Amino acid sequence: MYSQRPEPRQEEEEEEQELQWMELDSKEALGTRTEEPSVFQGWGYLLQAVWRGPTGLVMQLLRQGASVEERDHAGRTPLHLAVLRGHAPLVRLLLQRGAPVGAVDRAGRTALHEAAWHGHSRAAAAGRGAALRFLLARGARVDARDGAGATALGLTAALGRPQDIEVLLGHGADPGVRDRHGRSALHRAAARGHLPTVQLLVTQGAKVDARDTLGFTPLHHASREGHAEVASCLLDRGAQVDATGWLRKTPLHLAAERGHGPTVALLLSRGASPTLRTQWAEVAQMPEWGWPQVLPELGAGQEYEGTEPRG
Repeated sequence: MYSQRPEPRQEEEEEEQELQWMELDSKEALGTRTEEPSVFQGWGYLLQAVWRGPTGLVMQLLRQGASVEERDHAGRTPLHLAVLRGHAPLVRLLLQRGAPVGAVDRAGRTALHEAAWHGHSRAAAAGRGAALRFLLARGARVDARDGAGATALGLTAALGRPQDIEVLLGHGADPGVRDRHGRSALHRAAARGHLPTVQLLVTQGAKVDARDTLGFTPLHHASREGHAEVASCLLDRGAQVDATGWLRKTPLHLAAERGHGPTVALLLSRGASPTLRTQWAEVAQMPEWGWPQVLPELGAGQEYEGTEPRG
């Protein structure tokens, strides 16, 4: 059923690229060459001033008629750059001067997506939380999707920031929104092992057995990455321990393939079947150190290798 879909590793790589998009876009203007004249080539005076951060200069340019809808090579407005740099006073100023809160860049990202990202420095991160609130107060679409289908909630979930998630949920963010790979915010948080974020999302109604385009649930993602505490939380909330996804693989298959012993032990202790077979008739591969000692507790005399699936 799932054999024609992309490999899970491809989705992981695309998610990583998505989380790094702003960093890659801004390296030319941020790294060791920030003093070179070529850095701001093609940028208007307002964009340059916003990037550097002096409020007085930005105000002067606005009084002289600079447009708040000016764009850089990536389609970003001054508001995008102010949020990215963590210049909260400039975010407020630009919004007051009519900057379009819903403007999108060439990748379909709004300033709210910028605010959901972690920024380049502690200073940027400090201003990002304030910017997030300013944008939402000005009517930013909380569930706006970028070109990859990601929302601000999805980005913050992948980065593990419960405080920002609470703000977004408080403004009506839908935890069930999926990206182009069918992943919800809970999928993203589970894959990266952010336990507090997972706990928050499930208490706010995120579906623990939601499936992505590979048929994987959040439990699959947590198990594949060896996040035993997250897996335990999901199971406590009713996640199906033997849910089958791509190639009919269960969370146990994925944890065993990656050699995550504690996660394997957890899944077995919670009733996972080591006899279920994949589409290619493979059972979960025994780790080099053998199955965890939890197995005898699951039923005396039960055969685990080479037998048919249960019921």
